[in-house]
Amino acid sequence: MSSESGSSYTSSRRGSFEDGRNGVKENLGESSKAPFKYLPKHLFGSIEYPGPISHPTSILKVVHQQDINECFNASTSTSDPNQGGQNVNNRPILEMRYRGLDDVVGNPVKGHRVPSQKLLLKITKRRKKGKEKDEGVFTSEVLGSIPQTVRFRSMADFQWTPDPNGPIANLADSLRSLDYNAILDYSFPPLDEEFTEPHENSFDPKIKFRSKLDLQPAPLFSSRNLPYSYNYKIPNQVVVEPFFDKRTQTWRRRYVNKGRVAGVGPINVLHNHKPGEIPREPTSQVKNKIGELDARILKKLSDLFEERPVWMRSSLFARFTHEERKEMQRVKAYIPTVAYIMGTGPFSKCLVKFGYDPCADRDSYRYQRIYFYPNKKTVKTPINVDPLDSEDENENDPTENKQKGWWIEKQEQLIAKGDRPPLDPIKSHTFDGQYLYRERGDYQFCDVTDPFISKYINDTDKMKSKCSIQTGWYTTSSFKLIRNLIRTKYMYIWENHRPAPDNVCRQIIEDYEKGDHDQEEEDEDDDEEGQQVEGEGEEDNQDDQEINAGADEEVRGDDQDD
Repeated sequence: MSSESGSSYTSSRRGSFEDGRNGVKENLGESSKAPFKYLPKHLFGSIEYPGPISHPTSILKVVHQQDINECFNASTSTSDPNQGGQNVNNRPILEMRYRGLDDVVGNPVKGHRVPSQKLLLKITKRRKKGKEKDEGVFTSEVLGSIPQTVRFRSMADFQWTPDPNGPIANLADSLRSLDYNAILDYSFPPLDEEFTEPHENSFDPKIKFRSKLDLQPAPLFSSRNLPYSYNYKIPNQVVVEPFFDKRTQTWRRRYVNKGRVAGVGPINVLHNHKPGEIPREPTSQVKNKIGELDARILKKLSDLFEERPVWMRSSLFARFTHEERKEMQRVKAYIPTVAYIMGTGPFSKCLVKFGYDPCADRDSYRYQRIYFYPNKKTVKTPINVDPLDSEDENENDPTENKQKGWWIEKQEQLIAKGDRPPLDPIKSHTFDGQYLYRERGDYQFCDVTDPFISKYINDTDKMKSKCSIQTGWYTTSSFKLIRNLIRTKYMYIWENHRPAPDNVCRQIIEDYEKGDHDQEEEDEDDDEEGQQVEGEGEEDNQDDQEINAGADEEVRGDDQDD
């Protein structure tokens, strides 16, 4: 019921309900009706004291009345100048001192004022005289509502009791009262060699001494609320990893946190960057960790980026040994010492050498990245389906669902029969049109070694003069052709588990050759795409929208895999 409407209510024990405002009555059976009463409009504040209390006024022993008034009268929204004067929600604080208001040494425990929906109920008990048992008549009355409540959910802070007459206590009193002369005249007394003295402890009789060191009060221990209840569950980023214990000469298991270390991740650069925004050296946090890294791995990383300025993480790790990969995965500062990462565009999620801009070098076309989902509908008709269309799977069709991990199991069966070579992790980032070495279509053009597709990848005569965010250095039709060819052969191998012949791409080549692919028109379309990226609001054609959708799926799929 609302405390402002003045509406009435009635209770029922056997199912009848009556609204006192309009007199509507619904009879759900015979019952005795209780009289309805108006809800008072009085508002009260509530303080949930975390301990036993005999009378409400006892709260004034640990909290000042002025602090209570300020807490309940404070506004919950204030303007923050750091955020342009916008209103920022805050929770008023009430500080409480367990050991009394005069205790200036102990740190207070903080409570927060929060909204509540409670009623203040007064219970009156009338006892009959001469009765030994606690019997009588009980009546209840609603006095008002409680819209605000102060709750103490913070941890009890560390308490320290120094000598009230010691020099440290005198200095603290001088600082609180701003006694300028007392502060200037203060000097630390010589240390007494007697550090303890006999003392009886009423809480623990075994403790018979106490310290004579006149130390300053302990600093603030914690202002955090109650700790989270983890229920002894291991975080998601922690995995079990086997390791060889040299001391016992046995293999053991340990928990390893795979979460990224803050401050040492690669620098992220977007495709639509300015020429001067390409980083040329690592950050200061990464530079401070170079001395802790393996110099041999750093040298090998530097040589690989001199050999090839743009790498995918999978192709880069394929050039290292198993132990070196484990070290680079354990210590996240190796890669950020030599490379940054492209966040969007045709080089999305690729590691790029410091100082090199693939969006300004036309020869970087060979390092462009292509990614697609090997979903069910393209398995059924890999040639007739446009590879740049959206790839939402039909989860309602049970005939198209396959159990997770089926591809790996199928390859193991083929390997056992001798129908295909073993899965080589060193070749997992390459595509030769013969066999697949991993369960995802994610390649750089330079790692596509199929001769039939490579001639279209290396056809530099039909490239653009500007790198676009959708198709890179290729025209829309050329990029669409290459993507169709790779996907068609990929899906043929995926479904049939044998090398893909070139004739499966015959229809794609015929459709491409029938089309009109004028170089100047492609450049004009690319200029329009770049203007829309900058926010001028021009519309792209249908092909550009399809490519953009494919690029978005590319980023989402790669994030899930990472």
